[in-house]
Amino acid sequence: MRYIIDTANREQIDEVLQMGIDGVTANPTMYYTNQEAFYPFIEHYAKQNLSFLSAEVMGGSVEEMLEQAKKIHAIHSDIVIKINFSKQGLKVCSLLHKQGYRCAMTLLFTLPQVCAALQAGADYIFPFIGRNDEIGADGLSFIKNVQRMIDQKKYSTKVVAASIKNLHQLEELATMGVDYAAVPYALYMKSLEHSLTTSGAEKFKEDWEKLKEDQLI
Repeated sequence: MRYIIDTANREQIDEVLQMGIDGVTANPTMYYTNQEAFYPFIEHYAKQNLSFLSAEVMGGSVEEMLEQAKKIHAIHSDIVIKINFSKQGLKVCSLLHKQGYRCAMTLLFTLPQVCAALQAGADYIFPFIGRNDEIGADGLSFIKNVQRMIDQKKYSTKVVAASIKNLHQLEELATMGVDYAAVPYALYMKSLEHSLTTSGAEKFKEDWEKLKEDQLI
């Protein structure tokens, strides 16, 4: 499982890129929260040689979303066109897939939705965990079933687990074989911490200083 940072905060993104993460995804709410201009943001990170960068198309019609996709594709052909799941979104995904665009479908909450996204040619799917839990569904079981279906049918589509809310979900995902986890910055940072890691490093540092004092280096 590889991490994709799920934020539009440039400081957070730039920090985790230095730590090995090489994928970025965001949604309109994140752009607005960070007062980040959409196209300049995409243009900036398209130059960073990332393994994954998505840009979401929004619009009330198929034609409008297709125009946005073309504009994004003109920035860089490797940018993944991220599409909200809907009847219109399926049409957009199917058309773009036939034209050779890389597409992702997001806001997936049920297996029938996933099946429709796969048939429309989505290269990536974003099934949601936390928001499913909030309505009484079992988000982790949903992801597990999605991954099982992908494996059984040998789809080339990559699973990007989304709406991850806590460390338990993150650890469970790591055992399921999902390709990516779209992880929030704060949760990613929290996942790197462990009391034994901290105490072990402190002990090693103390003993290293003793080695220097005893001229054993």
